[in-house]
Amino acid sequence: PYDTLSRICDSSTSGKDAVAPTKTITRAPSLRDKHKNQTASALRAAALKLFAAQGYDATTTEEIAEKAGVSARTFFRYFPTKESLLFFGEHDWVQSYAEELPLQPAELSDLDALSATIVNHSPRLVRRRQSLLLFVRSVASSRTLRGLDHDHQQENTRVLAQAIATRRGQRSPDEACTLLAAITLLAYRRALEIWLAGPANADPAKVIAKEFKLLNQQVSG
Repeated sequence: PYDTLSRICDSSTSGKDAVAPTKTITRAPSLRDKHKNQTASALRAAALKLFAAQGYDATTTEEIAEKAGVSARTFFRYFPTKESLLFFGEHDWVQSYAEELPLQPAELSDLDALSATIVNHSPRLVRRRQSLLLFVRSVASSRTLRGLDHDHQQENTRVLAQAIATRRGQRSPDEACTLLAAITLLAYRRALEIWLAGPANADPAKVIAKEFKLLNQQVSG
């Protein structure tokens, strides 16, 4: 479930070969945009707390709205279902990885390029640690969510496999691209499990880099 919570983020570097993020000029959000973002965040935070405390299946949209301080009608203006609330923003996350991967230096192996891309996006995890922990509990509470998480994982693999294919100069991913994408997401998930189980002040970038170094040793050995 952990990769599901990754979002558009800050950047760091895993070394001198890691590509710097592209700077773009964007307009400042309006007051309306800020209000919408705050409401969506409040709904999601309330949902995570309720899901973790009493289980996903036992939690109603009315309870989520009440805890967030809005009406049930407002809930449905932002999210059509409980599931959409929990997996909100996932496409943005995986797309940000897919867009950065082809920009990594050509001399890096595909696995090293994937590692550098993921490490570049790791700083945001620190401020989202509590949400990650609540998300894990939420998914564990529901067979429905475990199934949905698997479906999302399959889609993430497809998007990442396409990015790998693009980096290799292929129009579409072959089995090798899909396998590498699946292994990468599995290693990332395992790294997040280790990080979440460790001390709160641990650096996720170091944990992720260590896990990919271990994977690289197994592949090359």
